[in-house]
Amino acid sequence: MQKKRLLQDIGLNAYEAAAYLSLLKLGVSEASTVCRDSDVPYGKVYTVLESLSKKGFVEVQASRPKKFRAIDSDAALDAFFEKRKSEIEKEVDILKGSVKEAKNALKVVPAQKRKDEVFWTTAITESEIKKFAFSIYGEVKKSVYVIPPTIGMPVVVCLIPEILKAIDRGVKIRLLISPRFMYLFSVFSRQEEEAFSKLKNGMKIRLVQNFNSYFGVVDESVVVLFQPHPKDKDRILSAVKIWDAGLAKNLGEEFELLWNSGEELDLEKGVEE
Repeated sequence: MQKKRLLQDIGLNAYEAAAYLSLLKLGVSEASTVCRDSDVPYGKVYTVLESLSKKGFVEVQASRPKKFRAIDSDAALDAFFEKRKSEIEKEVDILKGSVKEAKNALKVVPAQKRKDEVFWTTAITESEIKKFAFSIYGEVKKSVYVIPPTIGMPVVVCLIPEILKAIDRGVKIRLLISPRFMYLFSVFSRQEEEAFSKLKNGMKIRLVQNFNSYFGVVDESVVVLFQPHPKDKDRILSAVKIWDAGLAKNLGEEFELLWNSGEELDLEKGVEE
């Protein structure tokens, strides 16, 4: 059963896997023999064996009746892998071109927005909060100002590739952190030299001793509110993302006040310490 499952995992269907395993065991055989041994229905066995031939697992003798032989498993699997790899690479190239074309086409679609438009979404599990974080750095165009909660090392590590992409796009990133978030420096220090240099030059970080709340402002129009667990400040109970320009402006002003009172930190010096 495990062998059959493994063959299905790489792309054969259940009948194909069963027929190929039978031929490996039986050697050269007629379809009727494969049918009896593999439990492939007689009405389907020829179709299954022809499919295996096209996929490179079986050779066919054009006699009457036809006879079938399983190709050596190592050779068949290697050839199948190379063929599928080539097909997937072509699919990726086509998809890449289609995505690029779609991006260019959708850029000219006018956005219909009302001045009083407000929209919000919530996340209440760790995986949903991670998706929030990825979407923030994936969609941001101009700026991200964040007072991040101490949500744990894994989230920060997962976010670094998206943060680097945002920096490459010219996004302005400012972080206001508490002393409990200083482990951020050790996370960044483990990055490769090029990535660390981008983080050092692309982010501004300041230290503030106390916060009343944790939040972020994205592109001066989107607000992210983090709700810490009442009994564990290192856990986030929920996060809310709100599209509200008015609220974003108010919290942006609050962020500026805190920013101006914070102690500027140098990422490289923080790592050395």
